[in-house]
Amino acid sequence: MDGIDGDGGGSAMSAAGENVNGAPGGAAGRESWSERVETVDWGALAPDRGKEIPVLLRDLADGGAASGNDPVESLATLHDILRFPEPGYLAAPTAVEFLTAIACDPATAPAGRWRPLSLLLELIVPHAATRFPHHRDIALWRDEVAWVSATPVDEARAQYETWLGEASDEQEHRRLTRRLDTLSRDNGPALIEAELAVHDAARERVADLAGLLAGSDNRRSVDSAAEWACYVLAFFPDEAETILPVLTRESSLLVPRDLASGATSGDGPLSAELFAVGMLARPEHAAVTVALAHQMAGGHLYNTFTAAVSLAMIHGERVPQECLRRITRSGRSRVGYKGLFDDSWPYCGQHPPEQLGYLALGRGGTATRGVRIDMLPEVLAAAEGASRAILVADALEMVLGPRDEGHDPADHESAEFTQDTLRVLWAIAELDEAAWEAPGFVDTLEAWALPTDRDAFREFAGVADDESAEPERDTSARDAPEANTGGGSREQGGLLRRIFGG
Repeated sequence: MDGIDGDGGGSAMSAAGENVNGAPGGAAGRESWSERVETVDWGALAPDRGKEIPVLLRDLADGGAASGNDPVESLATLHDILRFPEPGYLAAPTAVEFLTAIACDPATAPAGRWRPLSLLLELIVPHAATRFPHHRDIALWRDEVAWVSATPVDEARAQYETWLGEASDEQEHRRLTRRLDTLSRDNGPALIEAELAVHDAARERVADLAGLLAGSDNRRSVDSAAEWACYVLAFFPDEAETILPVLTRESSLLVPRDLASGATSGDGPLSAELFAVGMLARPEHAAVTVALAHQMAGGHLYNTFTAAVSLAMIHGERVPQECLRRITRSGRSRVGYKGLFDDSWPYCGQHPPEQLGYLALGRGGTATRGVRIDMLPEVLAAAEGASRAILVADALEMVLGPRDEGHDPADHESAEFTQDTLRVLWAIAELDEAAWEAPGFVDTLEAWALPTDRDAFREFAGVADDESAEPERDTSARDAPEANTGGGSREQGGLLRRIFGG
């Protein structure tokens, strides 16, 4: 791959954040986007509140200096207008141009660039659970959208219901469920078209966004522009050959510390860069695998964990056992899986980082099953709303097979469950009563022919009312000193969680 060793793969932005090839981030670009934003008929694209969009976009650019508005509140308002699958999402493909221009504009304060980038991520990945563990097939997606656009909506819904009943796995089931929900809304086909249009509009700006990985102002702050750019770029696997060289050039990822010299340039890798590399690289990218192995053994708690997870995503079923041991050991530290994923993975919509990480590790199939079962009690206990049903369904598929295998209660009564299966059942049984009232939770249990009453399920799983049946876990790592962690988990993520309803 050209530039993987740091010699190629030029970007559209210089390290100082200045536009070098006429992309929309330069000084002239600022003037033009500010003018163009007034020429868009936002009221037609988002009839209810579209006329508010120009002022809100300017708030993201100048921190509310011109309007006097709180830019964080403006971000939340803009998200409410443009969120998927509400009608205002039809304005999202057009908004992408302005969000990217604002983020890349040298006049935008570096500390404020996370705002347009965070909203850009929400628009690009409106249902993050459908994007893990495997990347979506972009060509197939285009064919699907073209078919929906040319098909009467009732016929399309009927076909999706058929496909839903034939879903090959839980990821496909999640995707088709979302499609049906979208088609049930007014302008459903137009919303489905808009989601692909958002992807394409952002894909055209990949080079500009990659430019945000350069420069100390973009890299060295909490919620940095480089961090959020990594989160966005990670969801463009079709542009991996463009993005990966920039990711590895702007940090010292490919240069182990013991081989670095005074002439070596580049900052240490951001945790978000390690996440993005894991999302984009393939097993044949040997230099990346070696670099992540160095990070995994570097003694930095967060980077050790993130690099191990990234290697598991890259190599799937062939993941080295050392990665799995390090993931589990790190997860049993005082920080826990939540703290570790919070440091490196994005918060998308209603799904916190540890949920996405749990789903993503499914890419390893049986190789990563033990790690995921170790994670499950912590991840599931913290889940809320409909995400609980998603996690439970994914876990049940992992140990009991697909939901469409004709499960029968009688078969469960006579089954000799494995230890893995029992641990999944115990994790579900330990959920509080509120979980059983969450959307889709009981239906999910029913799909695997399991008891749908909480007391009956606990009895079935062998969990007594006064004690947990979860086997005692090894706490040696959790009680170990936390030296050389390289810093703490990023607690500032709570701000976005409040904004986006997490």
